[in-house]
Amino acid sequence: MSRLVKSILMETLAVDAPVRPLNVVGGNLALDFANTVDDPGGPAHFDHIQDLPRLLTWARNIEVLSEQQHDELAALARDRPTAAAACLRRAHLLRRTVQSVFGAIADDQPVPDQPWHDLRRSIAESIDHAGLTTDHDEVRLVWDGASLDALTWPVAYAAHELLTSGRLGRVKRCAACPWLYVDQSKNSSRRWCTMDDCGKNEKMRRYVARRAARRR
Repeated sequence: MSRLVKSILMETLAVDAPVRPLNVVGGNLALDFANTVDDPGGPAHFDHIQDLPRLLTWARNIEVLSEQQHDELAALARDRPTAAAACLRRAHLLRRTVQSVFGAIADDQPVPDQPWHDLRRSIAESIDHAGLTTDHDEVRLVWDGASLDALTWPVAYAAHELLTSGRLGRVKRCAACPWLYVDQSKNSSRRWCTMDDCGKNEKMRRYVARRAARRR
């Protein structure tokens, strides 16, 4: 890596990522990770994990990382910019993989072979690096916060949990945007990622269309 590129990476990692509100609506950590892009390809496009500081901020806000782990990994990323850049690439690949696999499930389409292979590999890596801890008589998996990949191992394992949960028939895509979620309504009737956002906008669009139709 050139000295200039390394300098730019270190300067980028030294800056706190600006926080932009992000709805957490997936009902599963892997789906919430998939939903970290607002309005993909649209005028309001925004990637909440576009760089490592934002990825760290997301992980802290959703409680994948503690405040202390966040600070320690931010320092590690500044010291190891090449490893930080590689971690970010793996995170973006995992997001695309989760979007592709669970998007196909939500759309009732065959799961593409390569994303399915990539997801299985990510899940295996997450389990391979996991430890066990007991918290109030509950045994759960934990990951070493000293590794930058601790950002994504819990996400991959959450995908495994969803795949084996018996709830795949409730994985849906918002009727107005690409976001994914687990429909936890009693009658499986949820249509929107959130009623306050896409639901309200879609109802307004339909109202305007009906008014226009009546005028014609």
